[in-house]
Amino acid sequence: MTEKNITASERNEAVYKMLKIFLSDEKTVTTFDKPFSSDLVEPLFQTSIWGHREIVLTIILARLFEPKFKASHNFYACNPRSLFEKPIRKALREYGIPHRKSGPLNVAKNTKKINRDWAADKHGGEIAMIVVELVKLIEKVSKSDLKNFFAAYVRRYRQEAKKVKELRVNLPPEENPIIISKLCVDLINNVPDGGATAQIIVGLLMETYAKDRGSKVEISGHKDSVSTTNTTSKKAGDIIEKINAGAELIYEITTKLFSDDRLIESYEAVMVYNNSIKTVFVICRPKDVPETLSHEGYGSFILAHTQYKELAYFFIDIYEYLQSMILFMSPNAKKAFYKKLISYVNDLNTSEKVKKYFKKWHDENKL
Repeated sequence: MTEKNITASERNEAVYKMLKIFLSDEKTVTTFDKPFSSDLVEPLFQTSIWGHREIVLTIILARLFEPKFKASHNFYACNPRSLFEKPIRKALREYGIPHRKSGPLNVAKNTKKINRDWAADKHGGEIAMIVVELVKLIEKVSKSDLKNFFAAYVRRYRQEAKKVKELRVNLPPEENPIIISKLCVDLINNVPDGGATAQIIVGLLMETYAKDRGSKVEISGHKDSVSTTNTTSKKAGDIIEKINAGAELIYEITTKLFSDDRLIESYEAVMVYNNSIKTVFVICRPKDVPETLSHEGYGSFILAHTQYKELAYFFIDIYEYLQSMILFMSPNAKKAFYKKLISYVNDLNTSEKVKKYFKKWHDENKL
């Protein structure tokens, strides 16, 4: 699709090399020449939906290699999955820059034209409108001006890598169950990160708990993006615990109200996965249980119970669940869990809000 009719693999290799050159640039000042401006770019780096800044980067590079390419007419003409997931993501990862697995595709949502209609139909529409304005400019300016914008845009990306490094934590092992429990509860309450915080904490606890007892139980799903729905990913739940060859436990982890829609989606995903499963455990806060369900007669650990067709749903208090899991692990397992939690926080793709809160929490709660 390029002027020289190079293959997709040749283009991807050229894109990777170009990105490496500009990401290696030591210039620290990021200035945008007209018609571009910081006012248009900066919101893309302040939103938690990284796909918006990633779709712009993908479109810039596609346009540089094919001047006739117009995302406003046909975004998928540049084969964005291959372009982003191979050379772009590889370069971002190597330079420690936060990124998503398929950011541009997640925000494009199979929409062919990146225009105002696309932006108006999206969550985070104001940011999407900024993307549309940038696309208009990208398609209007000369190749020389576009390359200058690309250089400045990549320098802005490099600032994200610097922030990640500055927010890294290096702490000694901790085995006090009271301190670890308080940390987990505070993280879930104050930086839920769309449910990602609760999901990873529960999953890491399950992993560590099983290993502490020498169990062959397999835990999966907790490291997947919470933006990936069970129906599209063909997951039975947020976390699957394989106890043995013939038995599995399905968990939904949420810090949002477990609505009727979520219940139906969960049921459909489980039936597709394995229609012999009879039980789903919903680990959540008390306020996430639907008001229509009875909260009486179960004690404090089991918050509520309901039956939906073949599936029984048990709602479990996430606070009591994690506290009991932490309490009944060995001291070495508590240390191992704490270390895994730090590794998650230090991961370059973990939310900046989580990183900042984690650091602040330890400054205020001297261990």
